[in-house]
Amino acid sequence: MTRGYIVIAQNNDTTDYLEQAYALALNLKLTQSTVNNLTVCVDTNTKKLITQKHKDIFDHIVDIPWLDDAEGKDWKINNKWKYYYMTPYKETVILDTDMIFPTDVSHWWDMLSEKDIWACTNVKTYRGEPIVDNYYRLHLKNNDMPNVYTAFFYFKQCPLAEEFFKMTQIVFENWERFYFKYMPKGKPEWLSADVAFSLAIQLLGIEDETTMDHMTELPTFIHMKSRIQNIPTSLVEDDWTKSIPTYYNKYNNFKVGNFQITYPFHYVEKHWMDQLFAWMRLERIKVTGYKIVKNQKLRLDFKNAKMATVFALKYDNEIKKKIFRTPEWS
Repeated sequence: MTRGYIVIAQNNDTTDYLEQAYALALNLKLTQSTVNNLTVCVDTNTKKLITQKHKDIFDHIVDIPWLDDAEGKDWKINNKWKYYYMTPYKETVILDTDMIFPTDVSHWWDMLSEKDIWACTNVKTYRGEPIVDNYYRLHLKNNDMPNVYTAFFYFKQCPLAEEFFKMTQIVFENWERFYFKYMPKGKPEWLSADVAFSLAIQLLGIEDETTMDHMTELPTFIHMKSRIQNIPTSLVEDDWTKSIPTYYNKYNNFKVGNFQITYPFHYVEKHWMDQLFAWMRLERIKVTGYKIVKNQKLRLDFKNAKMATVFALKYDNEIKKKIFRTPEWS
C-alpha cells in the first residue's frame, strides 16, 4: 500500500463521478498485477451516496479537507491542489475518474520512482499515434509552458512535491491573476488544472526535474477528446462516440475504430462506460451488484437465476468461451 492511484469524485447534476470511480476501481483490480489500489476523495454530498459496494472496492475513501473549493461549480476541479494532503501513499499517481486500464502497467512504477515528480506530457490518439494537434492547448504552446496532463501525474511524499503543491494551491486560488501576469500570449477564461500545474512547474523552475518530453511510451494515455485524434475534424463529431465505434470483447479487450486499445484509456465522454452493459439492458438483464472475488475474478450478482443463465449463454456465445460453467452459475 505504499503505491497507489488517487481520484477526486464529486458528483454534479449531470455526471456520476462516483460511479466512474467505482468502474475504475474494479478495472484496476482486474488488470493491474501489483499496484491496483485506488483512493477516492469525496465531498459531503457525494459521500452520502457511498454504499457497501463502494466500500468493498475502494481501498480508501477520503474526505476532501478544509472547505470544498469546488462547491457550487459544475466543473469540480478546484480541489486538485489538495492531492498531496489526501493521499495515503508514499508514491501516488493522480488519475481522472473517466479512465480505464485495458492492460497491466504495474511495471511503470519502478521507472516513475526515479523522479520525485513525473508529469505526463505526451498522450496518444486511439490509433496509438502521438497527439500533435494543439487544438485544446494553444495557451500552453503559445506561452512556452510545459505540456502537462493531470490525468496521469506521479509524485512522491517528499520536499519537492510538498513545495510544488503549495505553489499549486496559490495558483488555484489566484488563477485569474496568475494567468494575466504569466500568460501574455493568450490564456483560458476558466480555471484549468493542467494549466495550473504547468504554471506551478514553470514558476518553480523544475521543468527538467518533473518532465521528460522525449519519453513517449510512459507515462502516457489515450486521450479521446475528439479534435485531437489526428483526423479531419469534419469526420468526427464533438462527441467522439457518435463517429467512432467501440467493439467490446471483455473488460480488458476492446477496440475503438478497429484499433486495439493497450494504453490507459481516457474516454472523456461520460456515457461511454454505459455501452459496456448496453446489451445487458436490451436483454432486460438486471445486475444487482458486482465485486472482485478471489483470483481477481469479477463476480456479478443477478436478480434471479434466469437472468444469470441468459447472461451466461449470451456472453459465452459472443466470445466463444465457456467461462461461466462454475457452481456459482448452476
